[in-house]
Amino acid sequence: MGSYEVSPEQGLQSAIRIIKEGRVHSVKLEGGEAMAPTIKRITQAGIPVVGHVGLTPQRQNALGGFRVQGKSTASALKVLHDALAVQEAGAFMIVLEAVPAEVAAIITKKLHVPTIGIGAGNGCSGQVLVQIDMTGNFPPGRFLPKFVKKYADVWGEAIRGIEQYREEVKSRAYPSEEYTYPIPKEELSEFEKAVEKIPSK
Repeated sequence: MGSYEVSPEQGLQSAIRIIKEGRVHSVKLEGGEAMAPTIKRITQAGIPVVGHVGLTPQRQNALGGFRVQGKSTASALKVLHDALAVQEAGAFMIVLEAVPAEVAAIITKKLHVPTIGIGAGNGCSGQVLVQIDMTGNFPPGRFLPKFVKKYADVWGEAIRGIEQYREEVKSRAYPSEEYTYPIPKEELSEFEKAVEKIPSK
């Protein structure tokens, strides 16, 4: 946030820096019709752009929080117009976030670029989920959007491992011989004899 909203020129400068220093192949920016001039400026410079419409997390305060977009005819039409404007500006793909599935499917059919849904149903061209959400790599009680399906419990498995480690360290079961470096018996014996000759402090 703040790297492209001021002007199309600011957006282009930021995109150039991200491409050069980040060594990425494209940039993604949030916003519909209002961001179309910036997207156009960036794509005219030869930098591929992924658009992002519907719920735009960077602007969530202006949207009244993390709320589904496109639940009314007027709101759905706004998402469509935003998607069309972003496509027209040159975006090669568009993320549709937190949009009713039926609306997202209709918008996907209306566009000639692919859509990537996140909380937008299975009618999009593809899907994305945040890895820490889908793998359950977060503490219990964390808010999850309705669209997040937890495919694993990385947090729970990590806690289980940490607790087992703690118990094994306390009981001295870890590190066992299997996890330590050996020394030949004769060398150890010689070392012990040498230590006995050294006065304790």
